[in-house]
Amino acid sequence: MKKIIVAVFAAVAAGCLLYAAQDAVENFSLPQLDGKQFKLEENLGRGYVVLNFWARWCTSCEEEVPELAALKKLPGTDKVLFVGVNVGDNAEKASKFVKKTKYPYLVVLDKDKAVAKKYGVLGLPVTIIISKDKKIVFRGSRPPKTFDFTK
Repeated sequence: MKKIIVAVFAAVAAGCLLYAAQDAVENFSLPQLDGKQFKLEENLGRGYVVLNFWARWCTSCEEEVPELAALKKLPGTDKVLFVGVNVGDNAEKASKFVKKTKYPYLVVLDKDKAVAKKYGVLGLPVTIIISKDKKIVFRGSRPPKTFDFTK
């Protein structure tokens, strides 16, 4: 009986940690494709930030590119920062994907997958929207069809 209680408690605790990781805005610094350094903390609080986690081998990531482009055309997006977080690829492979698909966002490289882990990304693609007040207000395996960026 004690083993069952301990197992249930461990599962609940792990679920709580995963939930917290998914809802917490974690600062990070990653290289961009052009070699410059991107720092999330320098961009938080100014407006919405959209993070899209993807990889070149992910067919769903390729399929969602038109949806990502459509999201950039919604009202209020002139004050939104759109960042594609490439998970696990090197710059050359990520660049090929960007050119092939006409990927519409600024791209940063999470080669060791540390940022993806911080955000609780277990599968790809994942889109996260962070509000002006530094809270995660959307998280999904696809970008939202509509979102009010004017708030």
